[in-house]
Amino acid sequence: MSSNRITTDEEEPIVTCSELLEQIDDEEEELDRERALYGNCDVDTCTYPQGYVKRQALFTCMTCNNNEQCTGICAACAYHCHANHNVNELYTKRFFRCDCGNSKSNHQTCKLYPNKDPENGLNKYNDNFRGIYCTCKRPYPDKESATVSMNTDDEMLQCIVCEDWFHSQHLGVPVPMEENEMNQMDMICQTCVTKHPILIHYDESRNIVAAPIENNPACLILSNNSNNNELHTIFLRDGWRKRLCRCIQCSKLYDEMNLTPIFDDADAIQEYEKQALAKSENLDGDKILADSLDSLGYTRKLEVLRGINEFKTTLGDFLREKANNDGVLTADDVKTFFADLQEKRTEQQRTMFMPPDNCKS
Repeated sequence: MSSNRITTDEEEPIVTCSELLEQIDDEEEELDRERALYGNCDVDTCTYPQGYVKRQALFTCMTCNNNEQCTGICAACAYHCHANHNVNELYTKRFFRCDCGNSKSNHQTCKLYPNKDPENGLNKYNDNFRGIYCTCKRPYPDKESATVSMNTDDEMLQCIVCEDWFHSQHLGVPVPMEENEMNQMDMICQTCVTKHPILIHYDESRNIVAAPIENNPACLILSNNSNNNELHTIFLRDGWRKRLCRCIQCSKLYDEMNLTPIFDDADAIQEYEKQALAKSENLDGDKILADSLDSLGYTRKLEVLRGINEFKTTLGDFLREKANNDGVLTADDVKTFFADLQEKRTEQQRTMFMPPDNCKS
């Protein structure tokens, strides 16, 4: 039986001020996520001239992939060269050079940087570039999944070694229960642990917590060795790179297995997001607005700036008044607010003299 509330014609949808504030908070959290991912991106400049970028936000265009070959494109090319295409977001990848317009794509020449090599031989591709993920080799979100949890509740986690994404229920081990605890951990999938068995020694259960001195001749792994060497997915708590063994033997193994770059603090996705957030926060909002107004005449600039300030003041007064009374917003309240604001602006335009655009100050 449906539990939906039945309303009469006399009733109208309502939203409380607290619900409105919760929605605003959710939108701000989503904005923070976007800033952390794209804050380092220049959406007008292809990253190809930078070579194999240490870490960047990447996309793959399913429309332009040539004969199912894998290609990855930077944020600027996704925006300028692949608008209205079927583009998948890949989050971030390390040491990758933009493929837009090269021989692996059936798309036209890159609009931002057309002079590119036919292929980028050092790029590494996984199934994500084909639009599939995890050991189950399914798309995400999976519209054909019969399990609701596969689509919504089952969080996807990225392996820091192969950079594939996995459903938490397909990792083969329990995931840390607390959400705030999970956000402070990195994950290495079972396939990568099997390929690099030395990694199992850094499983959180092994309790290798001492901060080693670089090139310390005493191997921490040998001193903390245990009889349980089952290879499985492992989780690494925040700061784990500082607890790695740096003895001569282990450092040599890291180099041979190409793990040294991953073990660098600068490779951490948290560091990338920290830098992206800092960069986005340093953007001067007033300067952006001023640049946007440069193309407007003197009169229009005054109108826009006055309108922005008036809207902010009026909206603040409106919300405070509602909060001090019943704290409930209805659809009619919102319509009335904007109708009153429009009426006020119309009256100001009728009674206020504004100089023509070509008036010199």
